[in-house]
Amino acid sequence: MINNSSDDFVYGRQPVLELLRAPDKLRVNKLWLLKGVSGSSVEDILQLAREKGVVFQWVHRDRIGQMSKGANHQGVVARVSGVDYGSLEDVLCSKTRSPLVLLDGIEDPHNLGAIMRNAAFFHAAAVVVPRWRSAGLSGAVLKASAGALAKVPLVQVTNMAQTILDLKKKDYWVYGADMEGESCDCFSFNDPFALVIGAEGTGLHRLVKERCDALVSIRGSGRMESLNASCASGVLLYEIGKEHRA
Repeated sequence: MINNSSDDFVYGRQPVLELLRAPDKLRVNKLWLLKGVSGSSVEDILQLAREKGVVFQWVHRDRIGQMSKGANHQGVVARVSGVDYGSLEDVLCSKTRSPLVLLDGIEDPHNLGAIMRNAAFFHAAAVVVPRWRSAGLSGAVLKASAGALAKVPLVQVTNMAQTILDLKKKDYWVYGADMEGESCDCFSFNDPFALVIGAEGTGLHRLVKERCDALVSIRGSGRMESLNASCASGVLLYEIGKEHRA
């Protein structure tokens, strides 16, 4: 986990660039760059590092490979600290209350990071995950989110089914993504609302599903049964946003 007292590594040019552009709650403590790496994005990274007083070091391939654990680092690795979970209470008190994206059983950090990116793109107020059976804050999530953690709070709750009840008390409508639900392109969404996405294959847990106000689905060609969680979140957030923009 990344929190106020620990560090983690993020690698890749665009993720590191987004982190350097982010508010100070995401602090890049140090940069390592592969000797000889170049390009406009590298120049932008170096310029921002100098402006923010971030120490950077040119290193050999084996050193940077160790920090990225063999993943595609594109010649850039950053050490980041200062990331922590957001507060649901703070989110509910903010001006942007809707939509909330609730994740039920998403354990793949790359999926979580991609959903964070979708949430930022479609201006969601927060992404909410349970404490158990869920991916949490990590370097992999930071990289996959491409800087979205600086723009959208990631909130951790003890119990997702109870959180749904708590949101309903605050007049939220809760919609669950489910293959048996009504097609999202002909569904009318009330506001404020929370969208619940389950894990690919298993879907929503029984109690979570039962506590949703309605279930919505994405109709495809039938060649594949379903989309993965991150793709589904993007489609549903787009469809909901399209209705509210109309």
